[in-house]
Parts: sequence; C-alpha cells; structure tokens
Amino acid sequence: MSSLIQEINHYPKESVYSQFFRICFPDDVFYEKITRKQMVELIIQQYTPENIVDVCTVKELKLLKRIVENNYKEVDVHSMPFEKVALYRKYLLFENEIPDELKESVIEALKFVDFDQKEKQDEPLLCLIGFIRSCGAIDPMVVQMQAQKYGLDLRNLETNPLFNFWTYYTFDYLMPDDTDGEAIVYYDSIPYMDAIANTRLDYELVAPVFLKPESYLSIFYNGYDDTDPDVHALFDHFKKSKDVFDSFKMERILECIETCRMTEQLIVFFPKLEEFDPKTTELFKKAIYKMPMPYLTGMTLQDYRSKIKR
Repeated sequence: MSSLIQEINHYPKESVYSQFFRICFPDDVFYEKITRKQMVELIIQQYTPENIVDVCTVKELKLLKRIVENNYKEVDVHSMPFEKVALYRKYLLFENEIPDELKESVIEALKFVDFDQKEKQDEPLLCLIGFIRSCGAIDPMVVQMQAQKYGLDLRNLETNPLFNFWTYYTFDYLMPDDTDGEAIVYYDSIPYMDAIANTRLDYELVAPVFLKPESYLSIFYNGYDDTDPDVHALFDHFKKSKDVFDSFKMERILECIETCRMTEQLIVFFPKLEEFDPKTTELFKKAIYKMPMPYLTGMTLQDYRSKIKR
C-alpha cells in the first residue's frame, strides 16, 4: 500500500511546493498559507484521467500500463529511465508503486488513451521542450518562432500541462544591461539562470544554428543528442561500462553543461579531473564540441567556432 498523503508529509515542504506548482500551476496559492496535506489534496484533484494523459508522455503512460498489469508495482526497480524519473517527479509513482489515491484515475486514463495518436500529437511539443532544454533559458520570441516551425503556437501552450511541467515563464531573467527581462526557462535550469546569462556575456552574439527536430526530441528525453554518432558513442560507452563510477561521470558531463561550467577552458582539463581512461578521453573530445551549450543559446561549440570564423 502506498498513500501519497502519508508519505509526502515526510518530504520537505519546499520540495513539495515546487512539484505542486509544476503540476497544478496555481495563480493565487502562497507558500506560507498552504500545508503539504493541502497541496497533495489539490494534486489528487488535478489528476483526472484526462489530465494524467495530458501531463505524461507516451513512454510514461506505457510504463504506468506495465505497472498496472503487474499489480501496481514496478517490475524493474533498479533502472531509472527518463519515464520513471518523470513519474516520480509528478507523484504518479512512489516507492515503485502507483499511489493508492491515484490508481483509479490512472486505470481510467489508460482505458481511453490512444498511444499512437498521442505520440504523433506530442512529438512537435517534445521537440520544442527539447529545444528549450538545450538553451537553458531563451527569449519567448525565439521560442515562438521555433514553435511555428513545428506547427505550434506558444499562446496555445500557456495551459498545456506537459509544457508547463517542463518549462517556466520568468520575468526575472538577467539581461545584458543588468535589467530584468522575460525568458522561457527549462525547469531544471531555473537555479542556473544567472550563470547562463553571465556566461553568455563572454561570447560573441551570433545567430543560433538550430538542430534537426529529432535531435531536440533526443535532448528532451536524454539531455544530449543521441542522434549524433560521436555523442552516441560517448554515452553508449558509459552505459555499457562495468565501472560503477562511469554513470556518475556521465551525469557529471551533463551537470557541467547545464550549469554552464563546460567552457573550452574546462574541456581541456575535464578528462584529467574525472580520471578518464584514454578511450573515454578520445570519445569525450570528439563528442563534447557537438553538444549544445546553454551559454551559446543552444549552439554547439563546433557550430559557434564556425560562425565566428566567417
């Protein structure tokens, strides 16, 4: 048995509020005036079958289906793919089980969802979120232009549960003239907004080079472009390694990119700092210049170098 209300009472209130905000995006609920129990009750209300379908990707819904078919318990408890992590963050999965309060809504959601139709419908949106993730923080006008390429309109996404779970519209982005401006931020990049803004000042402003949609789709799910052969080779090498520390090294690369520390200065020393073996070092040097950097507004160092040489 897994009760969401009972378990979340042990969570830090700040953590619960952050997830509550992403799931329910309320207009007038203040941190000081709401309890953890009240937040969980509102999350349970929010999670109608329709909302569960809207806030999840097909990968998440298929995992929920597999768990329901396994008596509401996760089969592979040791792996942590994207969909499992996402369900934990949405409180749709807890201690490897679907919470008791949400089982009925999950079952109803799985009854009416058309996986093929939803996958086709969601793909442009996931590409757009992947684009935002590659940039960290980006001008809403640029997001709107990119959205239009995918047949989307940013204004219609203001109430989209999936888009709102992964992105955040801020009026506090630090502009080059030290004023606050608007930006759409990938949610996990919120703590690094100032680092992104400040590091961008060290680089010449050039028109960004956009990646293909399938690259952004991969970035949405993985945090890196698995469609690029060199990038794929590096991360595939880490995944197949029997060294338990290699998974931490993989996460360390992504963390340094996300926090804007993976500059050309760090790249030179990174393999030595992380104690890469010769093969990993070679793979890293080939891949890292082909990975989008938030401080380059989602461009790769390879594309940036090419731009400034012209």
